Parts: sequence; structure tokens; C-alpha cells
Amino acid sequence: MTEAAAWPLDATDLVAAYRSGRLDPVAALDSCLQRIAATNPALNAIVTLDEPGARAAAAASAARWRSGAPLGPFDGVPITVKDNLFVGGLRATWGSNLHADHVAPRDDLPVARLRAAGAVILGKTNTPELALAGFTKNPLFGSTGNPWAPDRQPGGSSGGAVAAVAAGMGPIAVATDAGGSLRRPAGHAGVATIKPTPGRVPRRWGFPPLATDFQVIGPIARSVRDLRAALAVMGDARPVAATPARLRIRAVRRCGAAPIDPGVLAAFDGALAVLRSLGHEVEEVPAPWDPDEVGALFSTISAVGVARAVSGHAGWEGLVTPAIRAQAEVGLAMPATDYLRALDRIAVLRGELGDWIAGVDAVATPSSAVLPWPREAPGPDLVAGVAAGPRAAAIYSTVINLAALPAIVVPSAQVDGLPTGLQLVGAAFREELLLDLAEAYERAAPWRQLPPP
Repeated sequence: MTEAAAWPLDATDLVAAYRSGRLDPVAALDSCLQRIAATNPALNAIVTLDEPGARAAAAASAARWRSGAPLGPFDGVPITVKDNLFVGGLRATWGSNLHADHVAPRDDLPVARLRAAGAVILGKTNTPELALAGFTKNPLFGSTGNPWAPDRQPGGSSGGAVAAVAAGMGPIAVATDAGGSLRRPAGHAGVATIKPTPGRVPRRWGFPPLATDFQVIGPIARSVRDLRAALAVMGDARPVAATPARLRIRAVRRCGAAPIDPGVLAAFDGALAVLRSLGHEVEEVPAPWDPDEVGALFSTISAVGVARAVSGHAGWEGLVTPAIRAQAEVGLAMPATDYLRALDRIAVLRGELGDWIAGVDAVATPSSAVLPWPREAPGPDLVAGVAAGPRAAAIYSTVINLAALPAIVVPSAQVDGLPTGLQLVGAAFREELLLDLAEAYERAAPWRQLPPP
């Protein structure tokens, strides 16, 4: 196998090539670095590249493979890490001038687990300021482009992470999701991701959470098998129940009167047809949540989190973007009783949605209500001819964070060459069922893993 042929491989195929001796981690890294040099200038996905550290890790991995003693199923796999997570010795800026010169003192726990398993850390990927926006642009590094259409957004806040995987810079990315930040960008960039149940992937060192337990850490990949392998390394093991051959699936096409792009709906209907062809029972139902209420609750919780994040930074008002300043000012002025009332309502909603999903095996929705929009814009101006608000893309995603449920997103049909995604949601700690269902979907409706050259 030639070095040039390495970068398109997923992690599973890379490891198989290492095991057979057809390829080694140094050659695979060289291939990924060449791909980064060719694609990152236009996309701006990786904002801190650690070539010396990656070369040292790849050389150590190659020596282990030669001696027949790899550390595990990820030894020698190149990965990237979102810039709101700690990688010891590398910048962790959180996309903000508040942390422009911050160097992480140690790895966050999932990163440490991947490193201990032999992963080769390429560097850090772009994120909006404080990882708190549905598009990827910040004052330190600028915007990130979508590999399928570089003049479009990959979404946010994990836009750099999905762009790196979709472009072939590395087969795995590690990122976060507080309101859809893994799942919406994955759908926009034609890659797969899983948002675990809170607590499945433990974390210990890093920036403070902005939204209680809404934010989780998860992997991004080009295949479901890679998601499964990455989650096994990053997360804690849980008892696994057998996945039934025939599943009961509820499908949510619309959320009240919230607008959705007609192309997204058509792609979702095609995905439902695939699920039915697999023998699953699919029932279309209305959304049991109000997207406006969900958006208001998320805004309340995150405003207080932003206020905490900026406090202690002298002159923060002049260092952050206007959007973050406005959220911080709301949070600083908010009465504690309002914050606690929001938490109370979230607890009720969490129970209601837990009961709702307990009646089926999974819930299917689009990953986002919109298609990728112009790169420098925070979101689309119109959705299905209707003026779009700031949370228009998030009507299917943020509620899953509030409900503390796991969800997986895999690519569905493209619309005018732009990717869309299928979201599958399960009961708490049923990640393996979601992986099994997504893998069956992937076999029945394989997607193009890389954009055209």
C-alpha cells in the first residue's frame, strides 16, 4: 500500500493495514499531513497543528507494531481534538481572546484514554467562541468551510472537527455537544457521530461546563464501526442488551410550526423508507416538545454559564464578541430564582421525554432543519421561505441534550450536492442499540465518505 493511499482509509482499515504490515503509522501520518497541507488552507479546520508531537507518537506506534505489541485497537490512528478540550502541552483557546495564550496543563480524560491506546494526536480543530454557536467562526482563527462546499458552513460548534474528518485530514475527531454541536455539523458535513448519555464518557480536566450536564464528549468518524471503536476507548463500559431484529421507531418529521427545508424533509423520508426496508416498525408522530421553550431554557442555562466563564477576566467586555458579551450580561443580571426555575422545568421535561422514549426502541429525526448556509453567516436567513431565527437549525437537537439521551447521526441523502443527516435517539445508556441500528442503516444505504476532489 502506498503512503498516498492512506489518508482516505477509516481507522478500522488503517489498523488492519498496520496489522498486516501493508502500512505503518509513520506512513499514515505522512499521508494525513500531506492531506492537511492540501486542504486545510481553504477549510481552516485545524487551527493548531502539532507535527512534532504527532511524529513522535507515530514513530513509537510503528515500533510497537513491528514488535507485535500494539496498545490496542487505536494504536497509530491519527485524531484531532476540538479546541475547547484539553490536550496537554497544546493551546486550548476555546475560540476566545480570553484564552488566546492558554496552554493546557494535561489531557482531559477521554483524550488521555485515546493517547494511552496509541492514538496519534494531530492537533486542535476550530470552534466558535466558548463553543457556543451553531456556526464555526471566532475572532482568533476566523471561519471554517464545509469540505463539500467550502463557501458554506459546516455548522457548529464542532465545525472544525467535522470538516477535518470529512476532508480526510484524519479519520477520527474528538469534540463536544451541548445543544447539537456534534450532530448538526456531522449532518452538514456528511460524517457520522454519536452523542453519548451524560456520564458514559467521563471527563475531569478542562474548561468549566457552560450548561450543567448538557455537554458531552463524543467521537466523529466516517464509518459507524469507527464510532463504536472510539466510544469503546473513550467511554466507560456498560452492560449491553441484545438489539432486537425488529425495532419500534417513532419518526418526528416536524416540530410544531417550525420551518424545515423541503430537501431535508425529502431526505428524511428516504431514510425512513430504508429503516422500513430493514423490517423495523416506523410510526410518524408529532414532536412532544416545544422548540421555542427548549430554546428559551437552553438560553437561560447557557447565559449563566457564559457569565461564569468571563468572570475573573479583567476587561472581558472588550475581549469577547458582541454575542458572547450580550449573553454574559444577561447571565450576570439573572436572578438565581430564574435559573433554578429553568432547572426545575428541565428536570420535568427530562422525565417526560424519558417516559416517552421508553415506549419504543428509538426515535428518528433529521439531524438539522436546514442545509449548509453561506460560510460567513451565523445561519440561513430563510428556511422554506420563512424568516429563520438563531436556533432554526437546532429544533431536533437541543432537546436531546436537555433530556440527557444518547443520539447518533449518520449521513442520509444529499440535496443539490449538500449533505443531510439522519438522527437516531435512544433511551439512556442504549448507545450500543443505536450503533447497531446505524450500522445496519449504513449497510443498506452506504454513503460517500469523502467529498469529490
